[in-house]
Amino acid sequence: MIRFLIFRPVAVVMTFIAVLVLGLATMGLLPVSLMPDIDIPEINVLINRPGESAQQIEQTIVQPLRYELNQTADLEQITSESKDGKAHIRLRFKYGAAIDYAYINTNEKVDLAMKNLPNNVERPAIIKASAADLPVFYINLWPAHADDQQFIEFSKLTQYILAKRIEQLPEVAMVDMTGQSTAELLVEPQELKLQSLGLSPQNLIAAIEQNNTSLGSVTVNDGHYRFSLRVANALKSAEDVQAITIGVGGRLIPLRELATVTLRSQDREGAFITHGQQGISLAIIKQSDARMEAVRTRVQEELARFAQEYPQVHSEMVRDQTSLLEYAITNLQSNLLIGGFLAFLVLFFFLKDPLSPWLIGFSVPLSLVVSFLFFYLCKLSLNIVSLSGLILGVGMMIDNAIIVIDNISFYLKQGQTLADACVKGTQQVITPLISSMLTTCAVFVPLVFINGMAGALFYDQALAITIGLTASLIVSITLIPVLFFVMRKNDRMYGKWANFLGRWLQKLNIFEAEEVYEQGFRWVFRHRRIVFLTAVLLLIPAVWLAWTLPKSQFPTFTQHDFELQIDWNERINFDENSRRVQQLENWAAQFESGVDCFVGTQNYLFHNALELEISQAHLYFAPQTKVPLAQLQSRLRTYILQNWPLAQLEIQSPKTVFEQIFDKEEPLLVLHLTLNAGNTIPPWERVQEITQLLNRKLSLATTTPQTETYLEISSLADRMALYHVSPEALQNRLQTALNAVNSGTLYTGREYLPIMVGFPAKSVRETLANLSVVNDQQVEVPLSALVQVRTLEDYKVLYGQKEGAFVPIYLETTPTKPEETIARLRQFFTQFPDIDLRLSGSYFSNQTLIVNLIVVLGISLLLLYFILAAQFESLLQPLILLLEIPIDLAGALFMLWLWGGSINLMSMIGIVVMGGIVVNDSILKVDTINMLRAEGMPLMQAIEEAGKRRLKAIIMTSLTTILSLVPVLWGEGMGSELQRPLALTVIGGMTLGTLVSLYFVPLCYYFIYRKK
Repeated sequence: MIRFLIFRPVAVVMTFIAVLVLGLATMGLLPVSLMPDIDIPEINVLINRPGESAQQIEQTIVQPLRYELNQTADLEQITSESKDGKAHIRLRFKYGAAIDYAYINTNEKVDLAMKNLPNNVERPAIIKASAADLPVFYINLWPAHADDQQFIEFSKLTQYILAKRIEQLPEVAMVDMTGQSTAELLVEPQELKLQSLGLSPQNLIAAIEQNNTSLGSVTVNDGHYRFSLRVANALKSAEDVQAITIGVGGRLIPLRELATVTLRSQDREGAFITHGQQGISLAIIKQSDARMEAVRTRVQEELARFAQEYPQVHSEMVRDQTSLLEYAITNLQSNLLIGGFLAFLVLFFFLKDPLSPWLIGFSVPLSLVVSFLFFYLCKLSLNIVSLSGLILGVGMMIDNAIIVIDNISFYLKQGQTLADACVKGTQQVITPLISSMLTTCAVFVPLVFINGMAGALFYDQALAITIGLTASLIVSITLIPVLFFVMRKNDRMYGKWANFLGRWLQKLNIFEAEEVYEQGFRWVFRHRRIVFLTAVLLLIPAVWLAWTLPKSQFPTFTQHDFELQIDWNERINFDENSRRVQQLENWAAQFESGVDCFVGTQNYLFHNALELEISQAHLYFAPQTKVPLAQLQSRLRTYILQNWPLAQLEIQSPKTVFEQIFDKEEPLLVLHLTLNAGNTIPPWERVQEITQLLNRKLSLATTTPQTETYLEISSLADRMALYHVSPEALQNRLQTALNAVNSGTLYTGREYLPIMVGFPAKSVRETLANLSVVNDQQVEVPLSALVQVRTLEDYKVLYGQKEGAFVPIYLETTPTKPEETIARLRQFFTQFPDIDLRLSGSYFSNQTLIVNLIVVLGISLLLLYFILAAQFESLLQPLILLLEIPIDLAGALFMLWLWGGSINLMSMIGIVVMGGIVVNDSILKVDTINMLRAEGMPLMQAIEEAGKRRLKAIIMTSLTTILSLVPVLWGEGMGSELQRPLALTVIGGMTLGTLVSLYFVPLCYYFIYRKK
């Protein structure tokens, strides 16, 4: 086959040019995304219930919903959080579940539960998320100067013009939005006039509702014709509302004389503040098959057009996630350049050949272009995960071409003709190269079986490496020998350069490694038992490091910005919250820090991290000064606590895209407390008692859920009966006095405006002290005589799971021995027989992840054994190669320890990768030993000769793989930090593995076959 190809170079080259053109064409068609388009196995149910307490929402809405949703197929976990006015139920499904079917099933369960909910409950919103729903960047918008009315117009401009324009772009899927203000029509009764006429606010509400009706259409026949008559009596403007007449004592009075009608901004419970002013934040979510740079370019063009039309509106693009992908692409390009340059130098000095480095440099980009063609056929996107697979595969792509060229060069030195050397040199390594590719792919294939999102996320990486290695193998055994043959045919030109280069390198006397190898080989075989024992003893530090190194889900990322979550721990209103946040923003201006402030509740649909309450705020800081980040955070914390000592702060780095998908916020250990009787939550006082005992007896610093102080207004039934006041009259009076009542909707032709009837906001106690209610006999009764007001403290948020509601207690500190802490906790709670204890936390999820990775590693080793046994037709020889992997593990873990790393998902994948790569060199050596012995060469001579033949190939492939990953160690940005643990384990394992392949593997081979 090889001989057939080298004598038809034109056909081979033309075929590869055709493939190259197809690959280059498909590169422009590949979707470019930050992350693979995978469905997150999670569905969120959002409940909005303004005016109701967390306790009411939990008991009347969340509990029935949780009961029905608990029966959803493939459900793994259900959690709920109930707060005043809203609730959030999160459903987590098993990995591999059909999320579209789960979404339909969830909707059906919600519909079933609706019949058990109060009649006026709005149907919950059900949202299905995927990795593609993560915003690629945000746009901050703010007007130059605007009062409340102007900001309403600015909100309409943004929502109905800019957001719609961006959503109409083919690359954009959705624009998520927060900070906008909406208008409402306020009808403020003139209380003295109403009292003098014997009216109440309820009469105004009834009049508005009666005049704001639409009877639909009626079809009538008129002779030969048929008409559709529309009967409508709907209000369309503020003037229509003012013109409503109310009959009093035989005369008609227009509503304008009984109330003041104004158009105003709805009561704000949240806002977005940037550059010291209220603004709007747009989160741009792209189409899954769109290219990220195209999204950014098209949106920037739309912003520029919008700025020309509306120069009074300012805009900026922030938190641009496309930079991460740009870094990955730049990293791939730099690795190609560095890998090609290093391959050029390595081959230049080892082979002393001016032709081979150029062939190697040509094979790598060609393999990548072929890989892009297969990417298109396999419907893969270019994302940070698949590109990291290609970056990792660059070093291994070089290896195939090195081995082929080195073997051809060996036969040329043996006096073979050029054609015979190309044929024999290539054919001899095809089998071990295929075996090496299969062993490398074999360690990646089981990665897709990791439970949860990790397996789905790194499917792209495993497939990318498999595609890259396959393309590299095809190029190396078909095109490389053909080009080598064609270029070496011109002996005159090639010989001139080869002789010049050979004389120059001989003068330098560089890389004469054969003598060094022979000396080491003889020393190893003179001290066989000592060397073998030393290699086996390396398993001890490997086990020790595996046990002592810190464990985490993902590596730590260095970030130059941070987020501040504030809970003022006071029942402040929105205006006070905004004032405090703006004071903080002014303070941060001295550090030239750009601050985006999310005050109170937000309107994002897909941003669960910003589920804030009206007394909370979320600030994003991007400091521009050279003040250390830790110092700035410390000064910020001090400033806040000096001014607002009750505030509770949480300062953290912004969530990376991986943390958003994997939900990394879970504490190490969480205690779930439930009362055994009735499966209800224990009272707050009981939890306080348990927490104090935990802190005192077990010395565990714990955090309990936040509580809040609230006023409870309860009616006195005997007083209401005495004064002839009905419960409906009391409720309606309280509603209109304390909170405006919605009495309908005004449709202006462009928008819908709610019509609110109520009084200006006053303090609660002042209102209750001065308020009166009209009884059934039209006599005013003071409200203070009918109700009692108490100040109570209760949970701010109520939590629930499959088993029901519970109270969580979080461990603040990380125990050095979690297993002992868990045992002590279980023993401690035996003294509380009425309390049911359950435990959760990242400790259990990390344990599950590590177990899964160990199982994956075991499956990978088993696949390696079967592949090697099939190649060598031996059950013993694969064990020689597999014994190398646990020894090389010591080098991989030592590099992690040296750089202060941890055992995480990326380092474990690096260990799996290292296990597949490190045996490739040994496969070549054992295959050569077997070949020489089959030719009749004695055992020791075959071992030594195989070592000499494969010495340069082993050193060159190891160096190119290691050096191609070295730039990652000192790179900056999330891309490098994500790949650094993987690079460390591969570099450490390959460094030790090269010595093991050169000396320990031949020694093991000798021990097995020395008596045969």
